[in-house]
Amino acid sequence: MLRSGSVCNSVKQLQRALNAIYFKCGAVDGILGSKTVDAIRRFQMVYLPYEVDGVHGPNTRKKLQAVLKSKGS
Repeated sequence: MLRSGSVCNSVKQLQRALNAIYFKCGAVDGILGSKTVDAIRRFQMVYLPYEVDGVHGPNTRKKLQAVLKSKGS
């Protein structure tokens, strides 16, 4: 689970994924800051409207992977 303030390579992967599907979060720097939280929230509003919390938890991760897969096809 990734939350605001997380700093790691997993955040970089998340940032790359969000940018790839046009939920722009700015630079891929591995820091889950306000721009990345905002991008997660925007993603959740579209794909998980009942779970908008800005946290990259299991449901958001699963849905993001599915969207990435469908966009890559």
